[in-house]
Amino acid sequence: MKEFSSFQSPRIGLIADSHGNLQATERSIRVLRNQGADILVHLGDFCDSAQRDPIDDMIRTLQTNHVLTIKGNNDYVVELALAGTNGIKSANKDEILTFFKNIPMTRTLGKELCFAHSLPFDYLRAFYDPIDTGTTQGACRVFAETNFRILFCGHSHSPVIFRLKNKQISRKRVLAGRKMLLSTDDRHIIIVGSVDKGDCALFDSAKQIYERIKIF
Repeated sequence: MKEFSSFQSPRIGLIADSHGNLQATERSIRVLRNQGADILVHLGDFCDSAQRDPIDDMIRTLQTNHVLTIKGNNDYVVELALAGTNGIKSANKDEILTFFKNIPMTRTLGKELCFAHSLPFDYLRAFYDPIDTGTTQGACRVFAETNFRILFCGHSHSPVIFRLKNKQISRKRVLAGRKMLLSTDDRHIIIVGSVDKGDCALFDSAKQIYERIKIF
């Protein structure tokens, strides 16, 4: 788990599951910056393990725009391929491989916010096992085994919010363009959705407002 430097009450732009879609990733970065994001976080799967196109442009975009990255399951497979002879194309293979190896599986901001691709744990299955399976069972486990107030993640592609309130867990789809005030008395797990399908999000930590944003 890696903690990144905090701003004073930052507005956090959230991107997840690009799956190699560079155009959508670049567009989400522009949209979130225009919305006033102080920090950009990519919640994993910026690459796609089924693609063998050059990945240099995606990495360059993330680095140039100072996007903090989380390792997703597809990124892990690409990392393994780069370390072997699996046909991944890159003009800077050693440099790109070092980039992948340094990506953490989770990040934290203070004691309240956690960022992961899926489960917020530092073991291999954590970014494979989905939290959202249409029920609250996965969320129940995460709430029981962690103490973060808000977990932001991707992987499942569906924009969903789980809320733990008075020992009861609810699951609700997040509607685009609607600002949600997150009570500091409750705990939340928020699945951002896939930027490959046009979704990103902004969290204003000063106002505790979360908003799903459509980029298409």
